[in-house]
Amino acid sequence: NMKKIILLLIGIVMLTSCGKQNFNAVDAIMTNAISERTFPGAVLIVGNSDRIIHEKAYGKFTYADDAREVTRGSMFDLASLTKPLATAMCAMKCIDSGLIDPEDPVDKYLPEFTGPGKDAIKVKHLLMHNSGLPSYTRPQGSRQETLDHIMAIDMNKEIGEYTYSCLNFITLMRVVESAAGMMMWEYYKKEFTDPMGMKKTMFSPPEAWHAQCLPTIGDSSGTKILRQGIVHDPLALALEGYSGNAGLFSTVSDLAALCQMMLNHGTYKNKTYVSKETILPFITLQSKGRTYGWAINDHYTSAGKRISKTAIGHTGYTGTSAWIDYENDIFIVLLTNRVYPDDKVGLNPLRRAVHNAVMEAVFDLKPDTEEL
Repeated sequence: NMKKIILLLIGIVMLTSCGKQNFNAVDAIMTNAISERTFPGAVLIVGNSDRIIHEKAYGKFTYADDAREVTRGSMFDLASLTKPLATAMCAMKCIDSGLIDPEDPVDKYLPEFTGPGKDAIKVKHLLMHNSGLPSYTRPQGSRQETLDHIMAIDMNKEIGEYTYSCLNFITLMRVVESAAGMMMWEYYKKEFTDPMGMKKTMFSPPEAWHAQCLPTIGDSSGTKILRQGIVHDPLALALEGYSGNAGLFSTVSDLAALCQMMLNHGTYKNKTYVSKETILPFITLQSKGRTYGWAINDHYTSAGKRISKTAIGHTGYTGTSAWIDYENDIFIVLLTNRVYPDDKVGLNPLRRAVHNAVMEAVFDLKPDTEEL
Protein backbone atom coordinates (compact mmCIF):
# COMPACT_ATOMS: atom_id res chain seq x y z
CA ASN A 1 0.00 0.00 0.00
CA MET A 2 1.61 3.21 -1.21
CA LYS A 3 0.15 5.37 1.57
CA LYS A 4 1.61 3.13 4.28
CA ILE A 5 5.02 3.11 2.60
CA ILE A 6 5.06 6.91 2.25
CA LEU A 7 4.06 7.35 5.92
CA LEU A 8 6.77 4.89 6.98
CA LEU A 9 9.38 6.71 4.90
CA ILE A 10 8.40 10.08 6.33
CA GLY A 11 8.67 8.58 9.82
CA ILE A 12 12.15 7.20 9.18
CA VAL A 13 13.35 10.47 7.66
CA MET A 14 11.93 12.45 10.61
CA LEU A 15 14.05 10.39 13.00
CA THR A 16 17.24 10.97 11.00
CA SER A 17 16.89 14.60 9.98
CA CYS A 18 16.45 17.97 11.55
CA GLY A 19 17.18 21.53 10.57
CA LYS A 20 15.81 23.95 8.01
CA GLN A 21 15.22 23.14 4.36
CA ASN A 22 16.04 19.48 4.61
CA PHE A 23 14.63 17.75 1.55
CA ASN A 24 15.35 14.18 2.71
CA ALA A 25 11.65 13.41 3.09
CA VAL A 26 11.04 14.57 -0.48
CA ASP A 27 13.93 12.43 -1.73
CA ALA A 28 12.59 9.39 0.12
CA ILE A 29 9.13 9.79 -1.44
CA MET A 30 10.60 10.22 -4.94
CA THR A 31 13.07 7.34 -4.79
CA ASN A 32 10.35 5.09 -3.38
CA ALA A 33 8.00 6.05 -6.24
CA ILE A 34 10.67 5.01 -8.75
CA SER A 35 11.23 1.66 -7.02
CA GLU A 36 7.44 1.15 -6.98
CA ARG A 37 7.44 1.84 -10.74
CA THR A 38 5.18 4.88 -10.46
CA PHE A 39 7.55 6.50 -13.01
CA PRO A 40 11.14 5.88 -14.10
CA GLY A 41 12.26 9.51 -13.95
CA ALA A 42 11.40 12.96 -12.64
CA VAL A 43 12.71 16.44 -11.93
CA LEU A 44 11.49 18.72 -9.15
CA ILE A 45 12.06 22.46 -8.86
CA VAL A 46 10.97 24.75 -6.01
CA GLY A 47 11.36 28.51 -5.94
CA ASN A 48 9.92 31.83 -4.83
CA SER A 49 9.49 35.20 -6.50
CA ASP A 50 13.22 35.90 -6.64
CA ARG A 51 15.23 32.69 -6.45
CA ILE A 52 15.35 28.94 -6.95
CA ILE A 53 15.24 27.20 -3.56
CA HIS A 54 15.72 23.57 -4.61
CA GLU A 55 16.15 21.64 -7.85
CA LYS A 56 16.78 17.92 -8.21
CA ALA A 57 16.59 15.15 -10.82
CA TYR A 58 15.61 11.57 -9.99
CA GLY A 59 15.86 8.24 -11.77
CA LYS A 60 16.30 7.31 -15.42
CA PHE A 61 14.46 7.64 -18.73
CA THR A 62 13.21 4.01 -18.54
CA TYR A 63 13.52 1.06 -16.15
CA ALA A 64 16.39 -0.46 -18.16
CA ASP A 65 19.65 -0.80 -16.19
CA ASP A 66 21.57 1.08 -18.87
CA ALA A 67 18.92 3.78 -19.39
CA ARG A 68 19.94 7.42 -19.64
CA GLU A 69 20.03 9.25 -16.29
CA VAL A 70 17.55 12.08 -15.83
CA THR A 71 19.27 15.45 -15.38
CA ARG A 72 17.95 18.87 -14.44
CA GLY A 73 18.11 19.76 -18.15
CA SER A 74 16.04 16.78 -19.30
CA MET A 75 12.95 17.66 -21.34
CA PHE A 76 9.41 16.47 -20.64
CA ASP A 77 6.19 16.20 -22.65
CA LEU A 78 4.09 18.58 -20.53
CA ALA A 79 0.68 17.36 -21.81
CA SER A 80 -2.05 19.63 -20.36
CA LEU A 81 0.45 21.91 -18.61
CA THR A 82 0.56 23.36 -22.14
CA LYS A 83 -2.84 24.93 -21.40
CA PRO A 84 -1.82 27.35 -18.61
CA LEU A 85 1.89 27.66 -19.45
CA ALA A 86 1.60 28.32 -23.20
CA THR A 87 -1.96 28.84 -24.47
CA ALA A 88 -3.24 30.92 -21.52
CA MET A 89 0.05 32.88 -21.49
CA CYS A 90 -0.45 33.79 -25.15
CA ALA A 91 -4.09 34.73 -24.54
CA MET A 92 -2.98 36.85 -21.56
CA LYS A 93 -0.39 38.66 -23.71
CA CYS A 94 -2.97 39.24 -26.48
CA ILE A 95 -5.39 40.70 -23.91
CA ASP A 96 -2.60 42.89 -22.52
CA SER A 97 -1.74 44.13 -26.02
CA GLY A 98 -5.37 44.90 -26.86
CA LEU A 99 -5.53 42.17 -29.51
CA ILE A 100 -8.19 40.15 -27.63
CA ASP A 101 -11.06 41.19 -25.35
CA PRO A 102 -12.08 38.25 -23.12
CA GLU A 103 -15.70 39.53 -23.27
CA ASP A 104 -15.76 39.20 -27.07
CA PRO A 105 -17.61 36.32 -28.73
CA VAL A 106 -15.23 33.65 -30.08
CA ASP A 107 -16.76 33.93 -33.56
CA LYS A 108 -15.52 37.53 -33.80
CA TYR A 109 -12.04 36.04 -34.23
CA LEU A 110 -13.08 32.74 -35.84
CA PRO A 111 -15.98 32.96 -38.34
CA GLU A 112 -15.65 29.16 -38.78
CA PHE A 113 -16.65 28.64 -35.11
CA THR A 114 -20.26 27.69 -35.90
CA GLY A 115 -23.19 25.72 -34.48
CA PRO A 116 -26.39 26.25 -32.48
CA GLY A 117 -25.85 28.67 -29.56
CA LYS A 118 -22.11 28.98 -30.13
CA ASP A 119 -22.36 32.66 -31.08
CA ALA A 120 -22.87 33.35 -27.34
CA ILE A 121 -19.59 31.68 -26.31
CA LYS A 122 -17.05 34.31 -25.25
CA VAL A 123 -13.26 34.03 -25.11
CA LYS A 124 -13.44 34.07 -21.29
CA HIS A 125 -15.62 30.92 -21.36
CA LEU A 126 -12.83 29.04 -23.12
CA LEU A 127 -10.36 30.22 -20.45
CA MET A 128 -12.64 29.09 -17.60
CA HIS A 129 -13.78 25.81 -19.20
CA ASN A 130 -17.45 26.78 -19.05
CA SER A 131 -18.15 27.24 -22.77
CA GLY A 132 -20.48 24.24 -23.06
CA LEU A 133 -18.13 22.51 -25.51
CA PRO A 134 -17.44 18.76 -25.11
CA SER A 135 -14.29 17.69 -23.25
CA TYR A 136 -12.61 15.87 -26.16
CA THR A 137 -13.15 14.50 -29.65
CA ARG A 138 -11.56 12.05 -32.08
CA PRO A 139 -8.77 13.14 -34.41
CA GLN A 140 -9.99 13.47 -38.03
CA GLY A 141 -7.26 12.66 -40.54
CA SER A 142 -5.20 15.75 -41.32
CA ARG A 143 -4.39 18.71 -39.08
CA GLN A 144 -6.78 20.96 -41.02
CA GLU A 145 -9.60 18.38 -40.98
CA THR A 146 -9.20 17.99 -37.21
CA LEU A 147 -9.30 21.78 -36.70
CA ASP A 148 -12.34 22.13 -39.01
CA HIS A 149 -14.12 19.37 -37.08
CA ILE A 150 -13.38 21.08 -33.73
CA MET A 151 -14.57 24.48 -35.00
CA ALA A 152 -17.91 22.97 -36.08
CA ILE A 153 -18.50 20.70 -33.06
CA ASP A 154 -21.83 21.10 -31.20
CA MET A 155 -22.11 22.17 -27.58
CA ASN A 156 -23.22 19.47 -25.12
CA LYS A 157 -23.73 21.68 -22.03
CA GLU A 158 -25.03 25.15 -21.24
CA ILE A 159 -22.65 28.12 -21.23
CA GLY A 160 -21.57 28.62 -17.60
CA GLU A 161 -21.49 24.88 -16.81
CA TYR A 162 -17.98 23.66 -16.01
CA THR A 163 -16.49 20.94 -18.22
CA TYR A 164 -12.71 20.74 -18.43
CA SER A 165 -12.10 20.56 -22.16
CA CYS A 166 -9.18 20.20 -24.54
CA LEU A 167 -11.41 21.71 -27.24
CA ASN A 168 -11.63 24.99 -25.30
CA PHE A 169 -7.87 25.41 -25.49
CA ILE A 170 -7.50 24.26 -29.09
CA THR A 171 -10.14 26.89 -29.93
CA LEU A 172 -8.29 29.44 -27.76
CA MET A 173 -5.09 28.71 -29.71
CA ARG A 174 -6.98 29.55 -32.92
CA VAL A 175 -8.29 32.79 -31.35
CA VAL A 176 -4.70 33.76 -30.44
CA GLU A 177 -3.53 32.97 -33.97
CA SER A 178 -6.34 35.01 -35.52
CA ALA A 179 -5.67 37.98 -33.19
CA ALA A 180 -1.86 37.87 -33.38
CA GLY A 181 -1.64 37.10 -37.09
CA MET A 182 0.83 34.24 -36.64
CA MET A 183 0.99 30.65 -35.41
CA MET A 184 0.64 30.42 -31.62
CA TRP A 185 4.04 28.72 -31.27
CA GLU A 186 5.63 31.68 -33.10
CA TYR A 187 3.83 34.19 -30.89
CA TYR A 188 4.83 32.24 -27.75
CA LYS A 189 8.47 32.19 -28.89
CA LYS A 190 8.44 35.91 -29.72
CA GLU A 191 6.70 37.10 -26.52
CA PHE A 192 7.90 34.60 -23.90
CA THR A 193 10.44 31.87 -24.60
CA ASP A 194 12.99 33.98 -26.53
CA PRO A 195 13.00 37.10 -24.31
CA MET A 196 12.88 34.97 -21.13
CA GLY A 197 15.78 32.79 -22.25
CA MET A 198 13.71 29.57 -22.23
CA LYS A 199 15.94 27.73 -24.71
CA LYS A 200 14.52 24.25 -24.17
CA THR A 201 10.81 25.05 -24.39
CA MET A 202 9.17 24.21 -27.70
CA PHE A 203 6.37 22.51 -29.56
CA SER A 204 7.28 19.53 -31.78
CA PRO A 205 10.99 19.31 -30.87
CA PRO A 206 13.29 18.65 -33.84
CA GLU A 207 14.60 15.08 -34.04
CA ALA A 208 18.03 16.14 -32.73
CA TRP A 209 16.32 17.05 -29.42
CA HIS A 210 14.35 13.80 -28.99
CA ALA A 211 17.11 12.01 -27.07
CA GLN A 212 16.81 14.64 -24.28
CA CYS A 213 13.06 14.04 -23.90
CA LEU A 214 11.78 11.47 -21.40
CA PRO A 215 9.84 8.72 -23.22
CA THR A 216 6.07 8.39 -22.72
CA ILE A 217 5.27 4.98 -24.22
CA GLY A 218 7.22 1.76 -23.76
CA ASP A 219 6.99 -2.02 -23.88
CA SER A 220 5.60 -4.06 -20.98
CA SER A 221 9.08 -4.60 -19.49
CA GLY A 222 9.55 -0.83 -19.26
CA THR A 223 12.90 -0.96 -21.04
CA LYS A 224 12.14 -0.19 -24.70
CA ILE A 225 11.25 3.29 -25.93
CA LEU A 226 8.22 3.45 -28.24
CA ARG A 227 7.58 7.20 -28.11
CA GLN A 228 10.08 9.94 -27.31
CA GLY A 229 10.05 13.61 -28.28
CA ILE A 230 6.70 13.23 -30.04
CA VAL A 231 3.57 14.33 -28.21
CA HIS A 232 1.60 11.68 -26.27
CA ASP A 233 -1.86 13.30 -26.53
CA PRO A 234 -3.90 11.98 -29.52
CA LEU A 235 -5.46 15.32 -30.51
CA ALA A 236 -2.19 17.22 -30.25
CA LEU A 237 -0.55 14.43 -32.29
CA ALA A 238 -3.23 14.82 -34.99
CA LEU A 239 -2.44 18.55 -34.93
CA GLU A 240 1.21 17.67 -35.70
CA GLY A 241 2.35 18.61 -32.20
CA TYR A 242 1.23 22.25 -32.53
CA SER A 243 -1.83 22.48 -30.31
CA GLY A 244 -3.37 24.51 -27.51
CA ASN A 245 -4.34 21.57 -25.30
CA ALA A 246 -0.99 19.73 -25.20
CA GLY A 247 2.24 19.54 -27.18
CA LEU A 248 4.69 21.73 -25.26
CA PHE A 249 8.04 20.21 -24.23
CA SER A 250 10.16 21.90 -21.58
CA THR A 251 12.51 21.64 -18.59
CA VAL A 252 11.93 22.56 -14.95
CA SER A 253 14.23 25.59 -15.07
CA ASP A 254 12.44 27.05 -18.12
CA LEU A 255 9.08 26.58 -16.42
CA ALA A 256 10.48 28.13 -13.23
CA ALA A 257 10.97 31.37 -15.20
CA LEU A 258 7.27 31.41 -16.13
CA CYS A 259 6.25 30.62 -12.54
CA GLN A 260 8.43 33.45 -11.22
CA MET A 261 6.95 35.83 -13.79
CA MET A 262 3.46 34.82 -12.58
CA LEU A 263 4.46 35.17 -8.89
CA ASN A 264 5.78 38.65 -9.68
CA HIS A 265 2.47 39.64 -11.31
CA GLY A 266 3.84 39.80 -14.84
CA THR A 267 7.47 40.83 -14.30
CA TYR A 268 10.61 38.70 -14.70
CA LYS A 269 14.22 39.92 -14.33
CA ASN A 270 13.11 43.57 -14.39
CA LYS A 271 11.15 43.18 -17.62
CA THR A 272 7.36 43.42 -17.62
CA TYR A 273 5.66 40.83 -19.81
CA VAL A 274 2.05 41.58 -18.83
CA SER A 275 0.49 44.26 -16.65
CA LYS A 276 -0.77 43.58 -13.12
CA GLU A 277 -4.32 44.42 -14.28
CA THR A 278 -4.24 41.88 -17.11
CA ILE A 279 -2.77 39.10 -14.97
CA LEU A 280 -5.35 39.47 -12.18
CA PRO A 281 -8.15 37.24 -13.59
CA PHE A 282 -5.53 34.59 -14.43
CA ILE A 283 -4.45 34.30 -10.78
CA THR A 284 -7.76 34.82 -8.94
CA LEU A 285 -11.00 32.86 -8.79
CA GLN A 286 -13.31 33.71 -11.70
CA SER A 287 -15.80 30.82 -11.71
CA LYS A 288 -16.20 27.52 -9.89
CA GLY A 289 -12.70 26.31 -9.10
CA ARG A 290 -11.10 28.19 -12.00
CA THR A 291 -9.16 31.30 -12.90
CA TYR A 292 -8.53 32.21 -16.52
CA GLY A 293 -6.43 29.20 -17.50
CA TRP A 294 -5.72 27.64 -14.08
CA ALA A 295 -7.33 25.56 -11.35
CA ILE A 296 -7.66 26.98 -7.83
CA ASN A 297 -6.45 24.70 -5.03
CA ASP A 298 -9.76 24.91 -3.15
CA HIS A 299 -11.38 22.65 -5.78
CA TYR A 300 -8.43 20.43 -6.54
CA THR A 301 -6.89 17.14 -5.44
CA SER A 302 -3.22 17.30 -6.41
CA ALA A 303 -1.90 20.19 -4.28
CA GLY A 304 -1.90 18.64 -0.81
CA LYS A 305 -2.93 20.41 2.39
CA ARG A 306 0.12 22.66 2.88
CA ILE A 307 -0.31 24.77 -0.26
CA SER A 308 -2.70 27.66 0.31
CA LYS A 309 -6.33 27.42 -0.83
CA THR A 310 -5.87 30.39 -3.17
CA ALA A 311 -2.90 28.83 -5.00
CA ILE A 312 -3.25 28.25 -8.74
CA GLY A 313 -2.10 25.07 -10.41
CA HIS A 314 -2.52 22.54 -13.18
CA THR A 315 -1.59 18.96 -13.98
CA GLY A 316 -0.72 17.10 -17.17
CA TYR A 317 -1.67 13.53 -18.09
CA THR A 318 1.95 12.49 -18.68
CA GLY A 319 2.75 13.10 -14.99
CA THR A 320 3.44 16.82 -14.85
CA SER A 321 2.23 19.57 -12.53
CA ALA A 322 2.85 23.18 -11.52
CA TRP A 323 1.55 25.02 -8.44
CA ILE A 324 1.97 28.73 -7.74
CA ASP A 325 1.14 29.85 -4.20
CA TYR A 326 0.93 33.63 -3.74
CA GLU A 327 0.17 33.58 0.01
CA ASN A 328 3.35 31.61 0.72
CA ASP A 329 5.42 33.05 -2.17
CA ILE A 330 6.39 29.65 -3.53
CA PHE A 331 6.05 27.60 -6.69
CA ILE A 332 6.55 23.86 -7.14
CA VAL A 333 6.98 22.21 -10.53
CA LEU A 334 7.13 18.40 -10.65
CA LEU A 335 7.76 16.76 -14.02
CA THR A 336 7.61 12.96 -14.37
CA ASN A 337 6.96 10.46 -17.16
CA ARG A 338 4.38 8.43 -15.21
CA VAL A 339 2.74 7.28 -18.50
CA TYR A 340 5.89 5.26 -19.29
CA PRO A 341 5.56 2.42 -20.11
CA ASP A 342 1.77 2.71 -19.70
CA ASP A 343 -0.73 4.95 -17.93
CA LYS A 344 -2.04 2.60 -15.20
CA VAL A 345 -0.70 4.45 -12.15
CA GLY A 346 -2.41 7.64 -10.91
CA LEU A 347 -0.13 10.33 -9.53
CA ASN A 348 -2.24 12.47 -7.18
CA PRO A 349 -1.30 10.65 -3.92
CA LEU A 350 2.38 11.12 -4.79
CA ARG A 351 1.85 14.76 -5.81
CA ARG A 352 0.16 15.53 -2.48
CA ALA A 353 2.92 13.78 -0.51
CA VAL A 354 5.68 15.61 -2.40
CA HIS A 355 3.98 19.01 -2.10
CA ASN A 356 3.38 18.53 1.64
CA ALA A 357 6.99 17.45 2.18
CA VAL A 358 8.34 20.37 0.11
CA MET A 359 6.30 22.89 2.11
CA GLU A 360 7.46 21.27 5.36
CA ALA A 361 11.11 21.48 4.25
CA VAL A 362 10.95 25.08 3.00
CA PHE A 363 8.95 26.49 5.91
CA ASP A 364 10.36 24.16 8.59
CA LEU A 365 6.93 22.77 9.49
CA LYS A 366 6.29 19.67 11.53
CA PRO A 367 5.43 16.84 9.11
CA ASP A 368 1.72 16.21 8.78
CA THR A 369 1.21 12.51 8.18
CA GLU A 370 -2.55 12.27 8.76
CA GLU A 371 -3.79 11.79 5.23
CA LEU A 372 -2.38 11.72 1.74
